[in-house]
Formats: sequence, C-alpha cells, structure tokens
Amino acid sequence: MGELNAESSSLRTAIERVESLAELLDEIADVEADIESVREQRASIAETSDIRREQLAEKRERRDELADDIDENALDTARKQKEKAEEYLEQVDEKLATLRERRDDLQGDIGAVEREIAELEELRERREELADTVARLDSLYEEAERLQDTYGDLRAELRQQNVRKLERMLNETFELVYGNDAYSHIELDGGYELTVYQKDGEPLDPEQLSGGERAVFNLSLRCAIYRLLAEGIDGSAPMPPLILDEPTVFLDSGHVSKLVELIESMTELGVSQILVVSHDDELVSAADELVTVSKNPTTNRSSVERMDAADAAALAAFS
Repeated sequence: MGELNAESSSLRTAIERVESLAELLDEIADVEADIESVREQRASIAETSDIRREQLAEKRERRDELADDIDENALDTARKQKEKAEEYLEQVDEKLATLRERRDDLQGDIGAVEREIAELEELRERREELADTVARLDSLYEEAERLQDTYGDLRAELRQQNVRKLERMLNETFELVYGNDAYSHIELDGGYELTVYQKDGEPLDPEQLSGGERAVFNLSLRCAIYRLLAEGIDGSAPMPPLILDEPTVFLDSGHVSKLVELIESMTELGVSQILVVSHDDELVSAADELVTVSKNPTTNRSSVERMDAADAAALAAFS
C-alpha cells in the first residue's frame, strides 16, 4: 500500500504536469496563429506602404512641378482677389441683412396689400350691389318723374276744371243774387284773380265795386266755393254747414230778397244746415228755426231763446 500510494502520488504529479503541458501547447498554438495573422497584416501593410510611397513620390514630383510653375505675381493677384472676395462677402452679408429686413417689410406690405385687395373685392361687390340699387332707383326716379309730371298735368287740368266750374258757379250765384243790367259776367283766371265785366265789356276790379256790390260779390264767391267743395263729397258724408255772419250789411231790401233765394237754392243743393246771424227781419221770417239772443240792460246778462218757424213768423209779424 505504501508503494502504491507513492506511485499514485507520483502519477498524480505526472498527470498535472501533462495537463499543464497541454495548456501550454494550446497557448503556443494560439500564439502561432496570432503570429501568422500578424505576418499577413504586416505583408498587407507593407504592400499598402509601397503603394503610398509610390503615390507620395508622385505627389512630390507633382508638387515640385507645380512649385516650378507657380507665378508669384499670379499668387499675389489671387491673394488680392481673395481679400476683395472676402470684403465683398462681408458687404454681401450686410446687404443680405438689409435685403432680409426689406423682404420682411415687403412681406408685411404684401399682407397689407392683400388685405386691401380683399377689402377692394368686398367694396367691388358692394359697388355692384349699389349699382344695381342705383339702377333700380334711377328707374323708380324716372317713373316718379313721370308720375310727378302726370300728377302736375293732372293737377293743372283739375285746377283748370275747378277754375272753370268755380267761374260758372260764381256767375250763376252772382246773377241770382245781384242780377241787373250793369254787369255782364265775372271772369276767373288760373291764379284765381277775379275780374268783373260791365255790360259794355269794360273790365272792373272787384275793389271798385260799391259796398253793397262787394257784399253781394263776397256772398256769391263764398257760396260758389261752397258749391265747388260740395261737389267733391260723394254723398257718404253730410255736407258741412254754411255759416253767414251779418250777410245783409250794405244790402238793400231787393238784394236781401235775392239773398233769401240764394239760401233756399243752397238748401235745395243739399246743405242741411245753414246758420245765418242777422238783424234783418226778412231773413228772420224766412228761417226754419230762430235762436234769439237778448241782453238785459239792467243786469247786462245775455239770454238765449229758441223758437220754431211758426213762432219766428209770428214774432216777425208782431215786430
């Protein structure tokens, strides 16, 4: 056992050495492979170096050739041109900055112009709309002018018709109230100016008439105007009342009788209410109803008394 143990120990030692040698052999193999790779790289590098040496030699030769060909004057000119170019570039930079500012301003102006163009488009559309409106208004204005002219012509025609009617009615009324041999007729022009013509054809201004004649003339004119206005009432409304205040002033008894006939003719015309304020007994007796106003001289107070036609006639007879 002792010998075997010693041999076993010896064998273990030998095995360890063999394993150590095997590891060394593996490392040697790896190192040899690396050496081979390095040799290949070195060969490749050597080839590349040769190529580069050749290229470098060629470039050196080219450099020497270019050095021989270089003109110092041309080089100075090139340097000056370079300096000028650099100065120009500096100026260009400044110019570019100015142009950029100008461009920004122009872009702002362009925006403003575009807005103005848009506004002008809107104004153009508005102008077209207004032009259409103006055209319609022109048409309406022309039509209005035609209507105005037509209305003016119609008004002038109606005025002339009214003048003729008023002249006719005035002559009828004047003839009824005043009828005598002194005056032939009354003429009324477009301005409603009155002229009285005598039997011999001599014109006479109404102011040249006597007081009684002017009173008759005024009554005739008032009644004629009333008749003319009454013709415009279509019958749906009552005719307005006719009021005569002291119509007998400056009238003699014959003209008072004519005045009574005038009032009766106005009643026949359709005037339902005629108010006459008068102190004349003939007018009082012709009234349908009498309203008497008297004043007490002692108390100075007024009183009103109303009577029918019969009482009015009796009062007139008694007076």
